[in-house]
Amino acid sequence: MSILDFHINEGYVPMVDGSLVYHRGFGERRSIVSDVSPSLSMGPRVFTAAGDVVASRTYPLTAPPPPHGRPAPLQPDPANPGQYLVRKEYWASYFPDRTLVAETGSKIRIMVHNHLSQEHELRFHIAPAGGDKGTGAIAPGASTLLEFEAPPPGTYLFSDPGNEPVERTLGLYGALVVIDPANAWRLFPGGTEFERQWLWLCHDVDPNWARIASRGQTVNPASTPAVPRYFTLNGYSGFQSLAVTTNEEFNELREQDTLPSGHPRETDVRNFSASPSLGGVRTGQLMRMVNAGIVDHQLHYHGNHVWTVRANGYDFPRSGGSVSAEGDVLLQHWEDTVQLEPMDRKESLLPVRRPPEVLDPVWDARTEDWKYPMHCHAEPSQTAAGGLYPGGLVADWVLAAGAIPEPGLPGTVSGGHHQYRSQVEFASDQPHEGSPETEFRQRPDVSMVFDFFNRKLKVPNGPEIEFWSFEDERSGRGLPGPLLRLTEGQLFHGTVEPSKRVHTIHWHGIEPDPRNDGVGHTSFEVTGEYTYQWRPEVGVPGNPNRGSAGTYFYHCHVNTPLHVQMGMFGPIIVDPRVSSTAPPPKGTRRHSTDGPLYDIATETLIAPYSIDPRWHELNHAAGLSGDDAGLNRFEPKHFVLLGGTVPTRPRGDRIWAISAMRANVPRPGYEPTLVRMVNVDYFPTLTRFLDAAGNPAEIAELIAHDGRPFWNTPNPAGPAVQPSLAGQPLVTSVLKSGAAEKFDFLLRPQAAGRYTIAVDFLHWVTGQVLATRTVTVTAF
Repeated sequence: MSILDFHINEGYVPMVDGSLVYHRGFGERRSIVSDVSPSLSMGPRVFTAAGDVVASRTYPLTAPPPPHGRPAPLQPDPANPGQYLVRKEYWASYFPDRTLVAETGSKIRIMVHNHLSQEHELRFHIAPAGGDKGTGAIAPGASTLLEFEAPPPGTYLFSDPGNEPVERTLGLYGALVVIDPANAWRLFPGGTEFERQWLWLCHDVDPNWARIASRGQTVNPASTPAVPRYFTLNGYSGFQSLAVTTNEEFNELREQDTLPSGHPRETDVRNFSASPSLGGVRTGQLMRMVNAGIVDHQLHYHGNHVWTVRANGYDFPRSGGSVSAEGDVLLQHWEDTVQLEPMDRKESLLPVRRPPEVLDPVWDARTEDWKYPMHCHAEPSQTAAGGLYPGGLVADWVLAAGAIPEPGLPGTVSGGHHQYRSQVEFASDQPHEGSPETEFRQRPDVSMVFDFFNRKLKVPNGPEIEFWSFEDERSGRGLPGPLLRLTEGQLFHGTVEPSKRVHTIHWHGIEPDPRNDGVGHTSFEVTGEYTYQWRPEVGVPGNPNRGSAGTYFYHCHVNTPLHVQMGMFGPIIVDPRVSSTAPPPKGTRRHSTDGPLYDIATETLIAPYSIDPRWHELNHAAGLSGDDAGLNRFEPKHFVLLGGTVPTRPRGDRIWAISAMRANVPRPGYEPTLVRMVNVDYFPTLTRFLDAAGNPAEIAELIAHDGRPFWNTPNPAGPAVQPSLAGQPLVTSVLKSGAAEKFDFLLRPQAAGRYTIAVDFLHWVTGQVLATRTVTVTAF
């Protein structure tokens, strides 16, 4: 039976800006600190059920690797023009460095050699599938054999837990992926089927901790708090992670193991394995997301929502969902922003579907690949060395265009993309355009002009601070920007007029074509004006794959960490079409096509937002030219709950904030009050619902997340049902939310009286409560 050797080494690693930072790592061979190319990570290895250890970047070992990482589909989908059926159980998947793949039935045997002057350990974090497996402390110069049976299929993390989380932050980490070879294209036997899979390892680097460790000293996380300056995905940041370097061989590796791509297909979250023809399926690609870092990451996908099916080894049910004591939703559901706390592991399916808000003529005319970003929405993670946005934890995924390649030929890929010699060149060279044309422009049903403004506004219980935001002809110069409200199926025009340098508008959670998505590096930035055009998808009763009714927000996507903090954002509400045969009673509205009724008069917005005054003194392009603007350090001093009653928002030049609201006690003739919560902060929050005595009160019924209703999907061939209508409401007294997440919930107080919604603002590294802001709820 084969044994894999791990070597605990040290050395210096170049960061995305060229700086050398001290690291430790589990390497393939022994190396010393002065080596030019120290061995600090292991190339992918496969532990087979036969007892072998195979060096392979792909798995299954006998499956063909997809060209450039992109699986070629089987054939055009006859039922969906411009889309494809994908091959069933055909393509291998690539894995990045620091990955161990183990087949079920295999025995993992690793000899760990400690070449450093301190004790170290290797530990596999396997709970709840079983107890953790580790070597215990390994003395300097010593070696220890670790062996254990492969745990159940899933995604696991391994690290050196010493001086937690210091050694992991210094680079001693990796991932274990366990796969059943008899079900190699499923998350587990009987589980979600996929076309191919991707592993994303998030990590954070603190050069100050690295300097201390390089001197042989011990880092004290309490006396030397972590301030990461580099944020990586599969070991790389910014232009390297995005594969736009001048090194084509390097770019090819990232296309294979980090940047998802595939031809569009129709997927159905009720049954990923539906086989419309022999050998073909309509399913997406599995995303295994692991946070080996020390900050709370928020992986935001543009272009498609993802369907999350597992977290930390717990398989989400398709019905009978609940909310955990920590405030997590335990039910398969849609997300556009996936929260990953340190050490978290989550699996989601990326549908690789036609973006739902794209117009038919735009889709029909598509001849090129469409590229969409994935980036962390805890925005300081988008910087490197305090600047160089987008320079941090970022990736792209690609919706392929073109015909199916002939057998044996490379897959269809786009060429001629701009390459960059450095992160500074990339970050400071985003494509700017004056007043570009809106392609296939149509007559809008709803239109708004978003004018840029900057002025000082008084913070509630605080000073006057300069803000930047958007206004229209009716709103006044307030914060947040004006509300955009429209109905499914309406064609929307949003015209941005920057008037001061360059800006864009990204419609967060709305998914049009890249030209109308508002991201510079995948389309352009606006210097004159541009009219964005999209149409929210119409819901279909019983269909969890259709419909855009819900809560979203818009924001500028230029130098995003700074511009969003400056206030360049506002809410979006998409309403369902009103049924002509069963319209809602007067004074009420449905949340979505199949959704519950709510009271229009008391509909409320709550948007947690905190302010770092130092950021509000920076210039428009701070950090884009390689200067250390300190955008990795977010140190808020003021904490606000933006919002209030939606129908009666006051106009004028002011910050719209909420401290009190009314709510209905549900009874005949009175529908419940709907709260739309949008986290526009950069740190996570914890929302607690309390009764008059300050005790937890289960009065919040969660009905939607990230613009999509929660669904029960137990029947692979039948209609889905929303939990509340299935008699399984997601009722809670506590709700966890990360940066940019959106939750819609109904308030259901059992009796008249006073209640409190308390929002704790948490630090993204320590979890410390930085502040608490409350809303007094008067139920009547």
